[in-house]
Amino acid sequence: MTEQPRIVLLEHATFLPPTPCGRGIEDVNLILGAGDLVLIRLEPRAVRLPSLADGASGLIAPCEGRVAFNGNSWQRMSALQTSRTRGQIGRVFDDGGWISSMDLAENIVLARRHHSRKPDREIREEADELARLFGLPGLPNGELSQVHHDVLLKAACIRAFLGRPILLLLERPTDGAHAEVAPGLMRLIVIARHRGAAILWLTAETEVWDDREIRPDRRLRVSGTRLLPDQR
Repeated sequence: MTEQPRIVLLEHATFLPPTPCGRGIEDVNLILGAGDLVLIRLEPRAVRLPSLADGASGLIAPCEGRVAFNGNSWQRMSALQTSRTRGQIGRVFDDGGWISSMDLAENIVLARRHHSRKPDREIREEADELARLFGLPGLPNGELSQVHHDVLLKAACIRAFLGRPILLLLERPTDGAHAEVAPGLMRLIVIARHRGAAILWLTAETEVWDDREIRPDRRLRVSGTRLLPDQR
């Protein structure tokens, strides 16, 4: 059998917390190959763990160990290579990651505009197609403060999957609205895995952990500053 390409490699990687309210993580050994889905169970909502997703996407450097994307160390890439590589990553941010001065539709397409030469019309058409998988009539819009929580989560997923990324970092993508968001998200995950994308899904929700439809390749859990195999 041919070995699947390694999309992300974390080898004995230790990350310091990026903010005082965050948490670092130590000695992470993790490989995500094409089509892999790794589900990570977080501790309670009071503690955020952005350092793992930030480290996998090269936003922070490990203080120990190494991180590679498609065989290339983030620290050895040029600024141009780093920018192009991040264009292959989609992310649902734990804190939303929204720009308050923009409306929701502009927030959704902004990153794809930056990383693509496609006309705006084509980007919005793709966003419309993704939105319909969530039962929405098209690209959602409105002032951020006026948009319902479940629509914001759906919008975050649409933004993450735009452009057919090969790595998806999903930080609590259904948090507080699992029943509304999960069906559409699972449709996108099935499509993404079929085309060879790797997915890292972080959650603290029991509904996600117990959902038999998700079928991850591996289940891990956060314990303190360590990432451990799930013993269930």
